[in-house]
Order: sequence, then structure tokens, then C-alpha cells
Amino acid sequence: MVTDALGSPLRLPAGGGRARPEVGDAWVVSTDGQDRGLVLISATRPMHVLAWPVTNPSADAAAPAFTVEVPGLGPTTVWPDAEFGLSMAALDRRLAQVLDDRTMRQVRWAVTEDDLGPDIAWCPQLEDPAADRAFEAVCAQAWALGGWVWPSATTGIGVFDGDVLGKNHLDAERLAQVLPTRPGRVSALIRGTRIPTQEEVDAVLTLLPTLEAQDVLAPVADDDAQVIALPTFKGGLLELMTQTGKTEQQVRTAVWERSSQAARQVTHAEPSEAARARVDFALRQLMEESG
Repeated sequence: MVTDALGSPLRLPAGGGRARPEVGDAWVVSTDGQDRGLVLISATRPMHVLAWPVTNPSADAAAPAFTVEVPGLGPTTVWPDAEFGLSMAALDRRLAQVLDDRTMRQVRWAVTEDDLGPDIAWCPQLEDPAADRAFEAVCAQAWALGGWVWPSATTGIGVFDGDVLGKNHLDAERLAQVLPTRPGRVSALIRGTRIPTQEEVDAVLTLLPTLEAQDVLAPVADDDAQVIALPTFKGGLLELMTQTGKTEQQVRTAVWERSSQAARQVTHAEPSEAARARVDFALRQLMEESG
């Protein structure tokens, strides 16, 4: 059973929706098939969200933390002053919308202006070591949750950064001298449509001895990556993870790489629908191959 930041067991419902997250939603966070925590969505972006940590009620919770009822879970404490960035891919399932947009703006204004209005169930004003320790624990868990990222500029997950290659005059001819692979793959690596292996990253770094892997890699950031990050595909990706024994980040990357090959099989006029169709095709194909 997952525990909250303060060490209290979170009895999270097993069910929930996987629609696109909205401000005011309570979401379970998971990575690699394991629940990690509970958050309240405070803002949304194409590849990530801003979130407020949620814990069980605690006597050590101090304002501007506040209490709110989450359907299926009961009373909880929300910590808006511990807001953090969270990868969209880490969202697992939506429990409910617990606050409307107006109330969310009211809370944000109150925290920013240090003016706690009467319409929110604020926790008590506390200034003692226990309250400080509780807040620090909530922040620590938030940063840990935010540390799991997909996509990312890490070896086996990211693509070569075209700008870095260009600034260092690493064209196909120069890369072909150190990459023992066919010309077509070299071209794809330069275009950022294939994920370089550890050996390929190491080979490129021999030409750039002052740089490290994270300096020459970049996260994938096209329409297909945005679709793969959506909670809609979380269930299928976790099933593929179980079938292959790979990590969640690895299977997301494998689906992204395969989706570019699905362009010939899938045609849609609308870009976002085309991306969804490519990702769905790639996921089904990989599951068939590994099943």
C-alpha cells in the first residue's frame, strides 16, 4: 500500500478515469505500474502539469494547507504552497474533480497574497517544528514525484539534439566516421527520428570530448510524444511493460520510435487524430510482437 508524504497509508481506489486532466482534478500518480501518491491538478501543459500534493489529514498540517473531500477516499489535506511540476506521463487515474476553477483561483490568490479568505477549509495557523517537518516531508515527496520524467534527455530515452550537432558541425559524413551503422540510420539519428544507443552516444562524444550525454541529447517533443504522454494510453503501456519486462520509460520510447514507422499505414487529415492513430497502431503492433 502506498503511503503519503507523512507516512500515513493512502487507501487509493483501484478504479478511476483516464481522460485528459483538468484543473481541480484529483489524480493518482504512478510509475512503472506502482502507485506513488495523490495530487490535485493546478495547471496543465501539453507534456506536464503543475500539481499540489495531497495527504491524509494531519494535525501537523498548517495553513495555507487546506482540507477537501475526495470522493471514494474521504477527507484529505492539500498543500498548495508545495506546488511542483509533474510529467503528464506519471498521471495514472482520475478520481474526481474536487474543486472548480473559481475555487482553485481563489486558493492560488490566497497563497500568493498571504490572505486566507473564509470560503476555504484552511488548516490552523501553526508555527512549530512539527509543522515545519511536515511541510518539508511533503516537499521532499513532491520533488521525488517530479523527478520521474518522460520524455527526457537521457541515454536510451532521448534523441540527438540537432542544434548541438549543427553547432559542432557534426553532419552525416562526420558521424558516419564514428558510427558503425548504415547510412540510413545515421540520417535518422541526425533528424531525431531514432533513439541512439549507449554505444552511439559514446561514439558521438568522442568527437565532443568536453560534453556529456545530457549535453548532446534532447527529449522527444512531437505530436506523437504528446499523445503517448496522455493518461489515455497508460493502461496499454503498462501492459506492454509487463509483457516485455522493460521500464515504463523504455516502453513509451519504444512506442514513440515505432509510431514514426506507422505513418504509411495511418492517414488522417487532422494532426492530433493522426498522431493518436499512429500511437495506437504502434502500441498494438508492439503488443502483438511481444505477446
